[in-house]
Amino acid sequence: MSTASKSSPRVTLVTPVFGIASYEDAVNHYVNWLGFNLDWEWREAPGRPVIMSISRSGVTIMLNEAATDSTHSRLNLKVDDLQALIDEWNARRPGSVEIAVDPPYDIPTASVTDPFGNFVAFEQPITPAQRDAMEARKPSIRRHIRQRLDAGHPCPTPEQVVEAVGRPLGLAIEVLNEFPEYEEATRE
Repeated sequence: MSTASKSSPRVTLVTPVFGIASYEDAVNHYVNWLGFNLDWEWREAPGRPVIMSISRSGVTIMLNEAATDSTHSRLNLKVDDLQALIDEWNARRPGSVEIAVDPPYDIPTASVTDPFGNFVAFEQPITPAQRDAMEARKPSIRRHIRQRLDAGHPCPTPEQVVEAVGRPLGLAIEVLNEFPEYEEATRE
């Protein structure tokens, strides 16, 4: 049960902060290659570490050269036209980025790691029509699982459900989680 009410303040914006080790490498990666805008930068004094703000399409990321911010952060961003974005990047650095379609939900994703180990995944969201199609497949997955259990077979693994009924793996896992037998099998 949510403790939020209509009068509760809303969180409306997230701004991740990535640690970086080089201003020049950060500008080359984020601005020159990925097409982010350099909104502002600040240094306490000449030669001191930079703090800068970059943005693209309303998404802002802070980059901090100071030793207090760690590298190896991860950020997932949703993109409305992933292929167009990949084409843009590959026009600047041919063959540098590909779209992968990985489990569990087979969401098209392009992953980029900056020179400092920070990881950004750009994802093409599932459309309402794709989500509706997955929802429509749940009854056949339930029937398959129930038939196996009623026939005395052990609860199938997600991979066995995918082999019998089809992808994505995440959908098989969602439906399997409805069955107490699956929970029991995963505890063993």
